[in-house]
Amino acid sequence: MVKKGDVNCDGSVGSLDALGDLRYVARLTQIPQNEPCPDIGSPLAALFGDVDCDDDIDAVDALFILRHVAALPVSLPAGCPAIAS
Repeated sequence: MVKKGDVNCDGSVGSLDALGDLRYVARLTQIPQNEPCPDIGSPLAALFGDVDCDDDIDAVDALFILRHVAALPVSLPAGCPAIAS
């Protein structure tokens, strides 16, 4: 089951997922993911990497993931599903 924010497909949402989003934004080639995890940036991966539902994966998504991990409030747009626990 896909968890929103679980970018590396390890079954939980953590700081490594935020790191994966940031590495994607920086166009770094090696983004650690568990197979058969879809590549970050692919349409399927956007289902759980684009946590703010703005149709892109960027540093804001990483920030929201880190806020979620730190148990800080995450303000997502109306209709955007919450980051998975």
